[in-house]
Amino acid sequence: MALNADRVGTVYPAFVYEVSREKIREYATAVGESDPRYFADDDEMVAPPTFAACFSIGNALRTVLDDPQLGAHPRLVHGSQSFTYGDRPMRPGDVLRCEPSIVSITPRGDNEFLVIALEATFVSDETLAARAESTIVFLGSANGSDAG
Repeated sequence: MALNADRVGTVYPAFVYEVSREKIREYATAVGESDPRYFADDDEMVAPPTFAACFSIGNALRTVLDDPQLGAHPRLVHGSQSFTYGDRPMRPGDVLRCEPSIVSITPRGDNEFLVIALEATFVSDETLAARAESTIVFLGSANGSDAG
């Protein structure tokens, strides 16, 4: 079954994500970072630039894929991820307002490429924390051959 192209432009309800020291440390460890700023116990601690993957892939992707009108199915792979950042890094204690949306659905052969955007702003001043774009490839969905 093909994805529902009418969902392009859909903006989903925003969710809140709180940045914490533990989450920063866990992420930095998982991706093999060694910069001491990612493990600091003081005001010097910042999140690695790709930390936005924590909430853009997890929470945002789940929100979009749970949309019953989209027609998503489990035969998918993560195609790509890109980030644009605001003027300051994310730090412990920052609270982010995250708003996911569907940018595009493009058939390519038997597959479909779903691009999801996530705009994350600092709740404290409503400035940009990060904008993430994720491409999810649905295998065998463009021609209706998603079985098997």
